[in-house]
Amino acid sequence: MSPLHLTSLPRTARASVATSTLILLSAVAAQGVAPGRPAAPQGGEVFVVQGVPGSTVDVKLDGDSLRSDLQAEGIIGPLTLEAGDHTIAFAGDDWSISSAFQVADASTDIVLHWPADVTDEPEVTVFTNDVAPIASGKGRLTVAHTAVVPPADVRVDDKVLFANIANGEFISSEVAADTYSVDIVPTGQSGPPLLGPVALPVKGGQLTRVFAIGEPRDGSMSAVIQTLPLSSTGSPAPDEVAAGSAGLVATPVNQTAESTADGRGQLVLAVCFMAAVGMLLTAVRRRLQ
Repeated sequence: MSPLHLTSLPRTARASVATSTLILLSAVAAQGVAPGRPAAPQGGEVFVVQGVPGSTVDVKLDGDSLRSDLQAEGIIGPLTLEAGDHTIAFAGDDWSISSAFQVADASTDIVLHWPADVTDEPEVTVFTNDVAPIASGKGRLTVAHTAVVPPADVRVDDKVLFANIANGEFISSEVAADTYSVDIVPTGQSGPPLLGPVALPVKGGQLTRVFAIGEPRDGSMSAVIQTLPLSSTGSPAPDEVAAGSAGLVATPVNQTAESTADGRGQLVLAVCFMAAVGMLLTAVRRRLQ
């Protein structure tokens, strides 16, 4: 029996073989872009927060002037930056500092603030904003400790929601959309608050981020409030999900979704492969009859 060549097949058989090959190649291509495997991030949004009361500062980003005379509690952003390493520099009347940071998340805050103890120059802390989707009717509340005080408790409606947060740490929780009374007190104490109480509205579908700044001894304690929109999942959520940098660990998300997407992609590839092989065998049988 002479070898079977594609050119020796009738036109209809060649069309079937070509169609089979196209189906198989399409299946392989589809498998390469299976759902649940997003492309690597190309960058993210960055906000710069000036948390040094009583000072104006000049800001440079990657060596270029970003803003002159930025007042306390001022916010620059959102800045859209490429993923990777960047450098930010701040200069006051008698000090200057620079800090390297990396853009690897969708939203990042860079905060200039005083450390817990009085020093000659402030410091820079980078916080990652949790902008994951949130259930309808819920808001995400984040409090960052960037004030000249020791570890402190954050009370919401007179109850301690976040405990023992040190300077440079933050904590986050999902709460029902409402207006809350928030204050900050020394850890484990119930005396006069270091800050507040303040009425803090938390809207549904938003990230409300609070930065405690300043020093209570000179009356400069204050709060910088920043809000960011969030997408909604449209499904119920827990009353509270604690996460942040104060010793708590957030639960990984999308792990189940990615596994499901992998399984679907493999199933599609298998079905398309079987269909292509079937069409090819049919064409060969017709040629041999």
